[in-house]
Amino acid sequence: MDNMELDDFKAHWNTIQQQELKQQKHTSETLNHIIMNATNTLGQLHEKNVYWNKLGKAICTALIAVLLLSLVERYFFPDKGVAFGEATVYVVIMIIYALVTIWFYNRQQNIFTIYRSENLKETLTKTIAEFKKFYMLMNLVYLFLFPVYYYAFIKLFITYWAIPTNVVLIICGVLTIASLIGSHIYYKIKYFGRIASLEADLAELNEE
Repeated sequence: MDNMELDDFKAHWNTIQQQELKQQKHTSETLNHIIMNATNTLGQLHEKNVYWNKLGKAICTALIAVLLLSLVERYFFPDKGVAFGEATVYVVIMIIYALVTIWFYNRQQNIFTIYRSENLKETLTKTIAEFKKFYMLMNLVYLFLFPVYYYAFIKLFITYWAIPTNVVLIICGVLTIASLIGSHIYYKIKYFGRIASLEADLAELNEE
């Protein structure tokens, strides 16, 4: 997102908000400050998610390609590793994981699209509410998807020694917990502060 787009965005909302300024207690200077802060925050979040969406799609697409090649290899060389039928199940699980991940990247980027409505207050309300729903849904889905994905990964690719099933399950559980904690730390550092900033801007706009 370039400076011109951000300036146009601020001017767009400023025009709309100025029409309602007489019904609010905010001065023009205060309102402009709120608009600038909210716009900059949304712009940073949007830019960040455009980058991660592109990178995530590239990584997940590469993963799907590797999985399909692995499946072809097991079809033509059945003596190598897991049998083709079993490998197909694991590959399907991991492809589902990749597709779900791509969907989450897209969904997150769409949440922080700049022009959500013709009103800054409505835009902030929608953005904050949808991010919180997204975050809860993402963690709930990955709570179940992570262990299945890790199980399939271990069974498909770690074939050079036999690992007891109970040990595999323990490893999957540990990796799932570590992944969820790591994700939470990342969002706390990169998102929660900015969401709190948007909530503060919304609270100021809601003041009568």
